[in-house]
Amino acid sequence: MKSKIIFLLICTLFISGFISAQYEITIDAYVLDRDTQKAIPFVNVGFLDEGIGTVSDQNGHIFLQYDEQEINRSSVFQLSSLGYKTMQLSVKELFQLLTNNNTILMEPAIYELEAATVTAEKRMKKTVGRSSVSNGFMGYWKDAKALGGEIGTRIRISHKNSKLLRLKFNINENITDSLLVRVNVYEHKRRTPGRNMLTSNIYHTITKEKGEEVIDLMDYNIVVHDDIIVSLELVKVYGEDIEFSIGGSEEGISYLRYISQGHWDVHWDIGMAFSLDISYPAEETQLRKRENPDDIVLYWDTSFSAANHDPEYTYQFLKAYLKKIENTTVTLIPFSNTIHKQQKFVIRNGKSNELIASLKNMTYNGATNFSSLFKEENKPDQYMVVSDGRSTFGVFPQVYDVPVFYMNHMPNSDDLLLHKAAVQSEGYYLNLTKISVDQALSNIVYELEDNTIYQTDKTKELVQGLVTSGGKPVQGCKVSVKGTLIQRITDANGSFSIDASMEDVLTFDFFGMESKEITLDATKNIKVDLVSNYTTLDEVIVETKENKEQDEIVKDVYGNNVKKKSLGVAMYTLGEEDFLQSAIYLSDLIRGQFPGVQVFGWGDEAVYEIRTKLSLAADNSTPPLFVVDGLQFNEPPTFLFPTQIKSISVLTGLSASARFGQAARNGVFIITTKYGDISNNKEEKPVDHLLVKGNDYTTSTFLLDVNNNRPSYLDGLWNSTSYKEAKDIYYSLREKYPINIPFYSYSASYFRRWNTEFADQVLSNISEIGFDNPQVLLVLAFKLEAIEEYHNAAFLYERILDLAPDAAQSHLDLARIYVSIGKYKPAFELYKKILRNKESAIDFEEIAEQAESEIRRLLNFHRSELTYNDVPDEFLAVKGVPVRLVFQWSDPQSEFELQFVSPEKKFSKWKHVFKENKEELLSRVQSGVSSKEFIIDNAMPGEWIINVQSFGDASALSPAFMKYTVYTNYGLPNETKKVQCINLSNQKEKVTLDKIIL
Repeated sequence: MKSKIIFLLICTLFISGFISAQYEITIDAYVLDRDTQKAIPFVNVGFLDEGIGTVSDQNGHIFLQYDEQEINRSSVFQLSSLGYKTMQLSVKELFQLLTNNNTILMEPAIYELEAATVTAEKRMKKTVGRSSVSNGFMGYWKDAKALGGEIGTRIRISHKNSKLLRLKFNINENITDSLLVRVNVYEHKRRTPGRNMLTSNIYHTITKEKGEEVIDLMDYNIVVHDDIIVSLELVKVYGEDIEFSIGGSEEGISYLRYISQGHWDVHWDIGMAFSLDISYPAEETQLRKRENPDDIVLYWDTSFSAANHDPEYTYQFLKAYLKKIENTTVTLIPFSNTIHKQQKFVIRNGKSNELIASLKNMTYNGATNFSSLFKEENKPDQYMVVSDGRSTFGVFPQVYDVPVFYMNHMPNSDDLLLHKAAVQSEGYYLNLTKISVDQALSNIVYELEDNTIYQTDKTKELVQGLVTSGGKPVQGCKVSVKGTLIQRITDANGSFSIDASMEDVLTFDFFGMESKEITLDATKNIKVDLVSNYTTLDEVIVETKENKEQDEIVKDVYGNNVKKKSLGVAMYTLGEEDFLQSAIYLSDLIRGQFPGVQVFGWGDEAVYEIRTKLSLAADNSTPPLFVVDGLQFNEPPTFLFPTQIKSISVLTGLSASARFGQAARNGVFIITTKYGDISNNKEEKPVDHLLVKGNDYTTSTFLLDVNNNRPSYLDGLWNSTSYKEAKDIYYSLREKYPINIPFYSYSASYFRRWNTEFADQVLSNISEIGFDNPQVLLVLAFKLEAIEEYHNAAFLYERILDLAPDAAQSHLDLARIYVSIGKYKPAFELYKKILRNKESAIDFEEIAEQAESEIRRLLNFHRSELTYNDVPDEFLAVKGVPVRLVFQWSDPQSEFELQFVSPEKKFSKWKHVFKENKEELLSRVQSGVSSKEFIIDNAMPGEWIINVQSFGDASALSPAFMKYTVYTNYGLPNETKKVQCINLSNQKEKVTLDKIIL
């Protein structure tokens, strides 16, 4: 007889010279009936909850291999099979048992069968469980070694004496010859399946490749009285391969066991699409009641959006429900952006007057944040949540061990979310706008399954239109419903759709255009043509730059003046009239101005490529050739100022290489200076990035006051003498200015002197009134970053990306905030997507420079947490800069000027003004970019001054705000960061935003 336990010594020799030994253990044995000595087929065997197990074959044969290090002395080897007592052995006992014999004897179990409960009485039939399959949800087996693995789901049983007739499920895929499965029926427990209720095995062979599979259960006389868990267990695979999956559902609970005797994994938000045909006694009409709760926690949504809804139906329901319960305790917890002070009410004889009175005196203020719910250490018997389900910050935590009943008395609620959350917790969604109080009582008192179907999308009839100018579509035009925060942006075709009604006034605003208003009538599709504020209409649309005339005189490689067309090669030229006025570096002149040319990095450290597409895997080993006034340079001529350059041309193609030699194989930049001969004018260029010679700074400005030019109606608030008086004034003003962004911004700033929590609550109202307006949400996100509320800001940036997916800025913002909250991997993927710039609907070129800065920093700090083999080596070099400034504005059409003053009192400007930078600004609006970065080197120590000034008109309801972020020692271990948020529209006079000491 062969050996029963085989030890294989595996030695691995490491470079260090040490030898590590480990044992691979093989268990090769048979399982027999103790009394009959016959083999027991398909016994579950394995180490309990260790992930090491299998199923014996039809001859009772066990073959199991594992690594010795995977178990320990306390591990338990378990054998279980219906009809036999479960057997548990320690590792030592197992080895002793199999040392002299290769058989394991199991003792038969004696079952005391209940008296038959299924009689000849009249019975009703119905189907329970879930027959519908949701796309993307499935259960599957991919490994033939996973014998004993189970896929199960919970099925609600509403009637006692229910007999199981047929089990049905849908096969998505089956490439095996056939599978043998075992059906198990377990008692339902909240955390894991309980006792197997069957007394004999139910085997079924699956041969079908796809479609509905039916397993007949009638002959097994399975009668249940309560909820059950039904599972399929894999016991044998016929064939070598296994690819088997069955349909799942986005609702319900699934229980998975990956191997025999393994632990159960519970997935509370995914169910298996198992359905059961059952029968039950016709006279069994009484539904099973829930136990009366002794302890209820009632969460009441007091967010600002709930203030204008009538909760009378909810009051009526609570009175009726508590009267039916008679005696219980209710803990009332109001919540909005945070949890508020709780109250406890003892209900006796169903009297709930004190509770209802407290509910009627609720104050509504702040956003909706569900993430802080259900945190009680001592869980109640029941949760009740009154809300419309519309979250502006956090989503509902999953609750599984206590039923949660969600109630709603508000129209336009998120029914789908509330229903799903209730089903997951084994509660019920009580939509009091659609069902009566009596029906709601029945749904909470009895154990009913909530099978109501809610629509995923509530489609509104929107007004659609087209905005043009001179017959050309206008992209980026703001379309607003006057007097509201409802706003949309036209797409690349000039199209828009907006939620508006008859007699609403639509306003249309765009750079360089006269604003226009129209009053809506019955027409649903409208067309608006905007008129330019300037003399020509070609300023409206950004078009491809045309090449200069071919008879333009340029210098060849030898410094000779020749006609451009005589060069005989493909060449694109920009003259000084085409240069960006804000350019500080040569890289600023070239970036984004030539087809096929890419610029990586910033300033004098920029790397240039002449090619068609940006690639993270680009080979930058051979740079383009630079020819300056006839002189060749293998490196970029960083000694040049933009003000010294007259023209820049780019040459590509084989003919360029033939003319300039092998050094030009990656293209040529030909630069002509204003001096004509740079060899006599070559000078060392200063390295400070924001210094422009010749601009003397002689004026002085006032330091920024965030409360400067605040609305006069806030004077009463500022002059209040107590916290109570201030709150009374605030609520009084809110009735007059309910959707005014500056009102909440200034009020929140004021209340920080009294109560930070209330100040945050006031500020969070912005998300309630502007949840569908990305520009409004951006203001709040700026404010939250300034007070380091990064997780709430991340929730808003995710929402902004949903609202504006084609805006490049949305992706950059989300990547940056993900870094702030430690989500480095998704941030890394977003940065790489930006740098690849391969999205058909999104142009990331305008933000590539910022993305490069930030991906370098991310790799500097968190390289060990990322896989970075698909990024070029240049991003892996640890680099830092003394000061990095990032400016971002909420309204892409804001017009303003930034001024940077050096310690030597020299200044430079960066203007975001349409009339002076129309092509740059239009390009930014169309690609959805509203930010800019600047770098200050330490070559000039001393005090730097940052000034800002705003131009143009501002919206009274939602003016433009600016977020200013300053990093010192950016990308280095001693980095610091400061964030400010200002009302940009208030800065009509130039003010000093910051002073930086280097």
